[in-house]
Amino acid sequence: MAVSSGGRSTTGTGGVRKYPTGANYAEALQHPELCFRDPDLQHGTVQQSPVLGPKAISGNFASVFSVTAPDGERYALKCFTRDTDAIGARYTAISTALRALDTGSLSQPWPVRFEFLEQGVLALGDWFPVVRMAWVQGTDLMSWIDHHRHDPAAVHALADRFLAMVGDLDDHGIAHGDLQHGNILVADDSTLRLVDYDGMYVPALKGEAATENGHRNYQSPQRGTADFGPAMDRFSAWLIHLSLLAVATDSSLWTQLHDSQGEYLILSEPDFKDPATSLAWPLLLGHSDQRLRVESAHVRGFLGQPCSTLPRLTADALTLPAPPRKRKGNAAAPTATGGTTSAAAQANAPSGGIPAWLVGRVASAPASAVPTSAPAPASAGFTGRRPRDLAAAATAVLGTAAPTVLAVTVGQPEGYLPAAQGAALLASAAMIGVGRRFRPEYRTARQRVRGLRRRARELKDPAGAHRRLEQEIQKLDAATAKDGAATDKRMQTLQTDLRDGLARITMDLNRRTDQSRQRKAELPAREQNKIAAALEPAVRQHVEAKLRATSIQEARSLSNMGAKTVGALVQAGIRTAADFTGVSYSQSQGSGSRVAYFVRAGGHHVRVAGVGEARANALDAWRRSLEQRARASAPAKLPGSALTRIRAEIATLRTQYDREIKQAESKAQQDRDVLQKQITDARQRLTADRQQRAMETQRKRADLLQRQKQLSGAEAERARVTGELSTARTETRRNLGVRKYVTFLLTGH
Repeated sequence: MAVSSGGRSTTGTGGVRKYPTGANYAEALQHPELCFRDPDLQHGTVQQSPVLGPKAISGNFASVFSVTAPDGERYALKCFTRDTDAIGARYTAISTALRALDTGSLSQPWPVRFEFLEQGVLALGDWFPVVRMAWVQGTDLMSWIDHHRHDPAAVHALADRFLAMVGDLDDHGIAHGDLQHGNILVADDSTLRLVDYDGMYVPALKGEAATENGHRNYQSPQRGTADFGPAMDRFSAWLIHLSLLAVATDSSLWTQLHDSQGEYLILSEPDFKDPATSLAWPLLLGHSDQRLRVESAHVRGFLGQPCSTLPRLTADALTLPAPPRKRKGNAAAPTATGGTTSAAAQANAPSGGIPAWLVGRVASAPASAVPTSAPAPASAGFTGRRPRDLAAAATAVLGTAAPTVLAVTVGQPEGYLPAAQGAALLASAAMIGVGRRFRPEYRTARQRVRGLRRRARELKDPAGAHRRLEQEIQKLDAATAKDGAATDKRMQTLQTDLRDGLARITMDLNRRTDQSRQRKAELPAREQNKIAAALEPAVRQHVEAKLRATSIQEARSLSNMGAKTVGALVQAGIRTAADFTGVSYSQSQGSGSRVAYFVRAGGHHVRVAGVGEARANALDAWRRSLEQRARASAPAKLPGSALTRIRAEIATLRTQYDREIKQAESKAQQDRDVLQKQITDARQRLTADRQQRAMETQRKRADLLQRQKQLSGAEAERARVTGELSTARTETRRNLGVRKYVTFLLTGH
């Protein structure tokens, strides 16, 4: 409750005081010497926007302005735009609790000093409370992660500091109430600061209700105002720590799951409310990093639990379970120790630049021992004839014999046979040569020779070869980064396609069901109308009987209605109240007065002598009053059979509309499932392709690094390679030459 300048409670209409808007405050702050009583604010400088005057950061309950005091101290001035329950008492309790903290025992200086000023600012002719908080120089959590996502050590360290800060809050029975990226600032020294204490809980506020439920993208779907207490931060704390761990473990997750236009880190409200259609959970729960999988499973399991039952975020809670020990006689399996994410970073940090998500998928050699190339085993010769070999042999034989056959059977000019036989022999040799080149033994041998020749050339100029290898490594790394960025972009596109597709399905569902829902909502009124329509004949009959039982003679009780007038009515055929249904009028052409006509039941009009407009109005009102009394006593309930029939009709319609809605919802769910499967399959293909390319790239990189390493002993290595090259050439000629291949074609050995 706010108080006026006189110290009395002030309320507006309905007992709630009307607070100024952000624009009202901005107008007032144009003259700080008039709108403030606090000397630092009164003589301070309000930060201005280029055109609109005092610059405000607006939220749900307040507008925040920056004011710099004459001594250079900068303040964040929160001006409330809505009255909240006992705001003064709440801020007093919060301020008292934070001032009582032993700052030396805290993990970092996360509390920000503030002062609640009951008569803080004069606006709209009245004083309103403000909160004056020291201005914090820092970067909001989302921007910090985006800037440091490629520095896993820094992100891991921040996760540890966040864990420590949450521990400080829990140890003192305090909860912030709205842990989210905008309220967590990273200072220049990489320590954290918490701002915005509107929804904070301290022990002195036990039993109070929450004033807000926090940012929807950071809160459990189960959270409500009744959860105001020391445990209300636990879901958002686990969520933020999971996000930090994910980015530190695999920076590509930030690119894939974060939306630069969104108000969340990597998970948002739709992931909490409908995890089955989320693209994020399968990616996190199926990640190769065990620590990330385990923590993701924890947070995913919290979605259906009451906030009050969630566990504290502690180092012990983050410790991985020990793997099962081996049977007696085998070496004991190592156990996971340490619960901090920094320990996890060291445990999961791969060597040689292997991405975290490839750990366990690529076998890497020990860093201390670079393997040296061993001579490839010499080929024992050709083995196992194939259809291509038989085709080559048959073609060679036929090609060689063809000129002789043609010369004998057809007859050719002199000199034809030697030339033709020469050409046939060349063609047969070519066919045999092609067949040999396609043999896997020969191709393997040739690759070995080419590799040795390339290696020998490198060893002639070790420095140049080293530079060229370094350039190849750099190109490989650049190509890998480019490929990863392209894959991340495609992943983001898939996420956008899923979100847009689900939105289109929902819009189509609403369009298809709106009419059915509207008709279903109108069924109660339609039922009443049907009942009324079914009752109408009985009501009309009752009213008719009542009116016919009322003689026109009873109209003599009306003023200025004598026996002569009643007699004239009887003469005109109006003997009871049922003999006319109303009165109409026409304009007299002579006098200009109106002439009254009684409308008979058949619809024709009758003029009664001596009855002018006044008497006609009186008779018409008399008849209407009789009709109203008759309707009041008319039957109000239908017979049971008629009522049952109407209700059955309405029930049939309700079933029909429910069926239409259910069919539309079933179709929408099928469309969602199909879309989800399409996106999931596409994502799995992208992930598999990425993993395959990454493993191939890693093998290439390892080979290049090994060749670089071998350049250090260039002379000895060159001699070894030269000898091995000579041996490889000799073995290829001896075991895989043309003669050997021809023999192999003829004998199979």
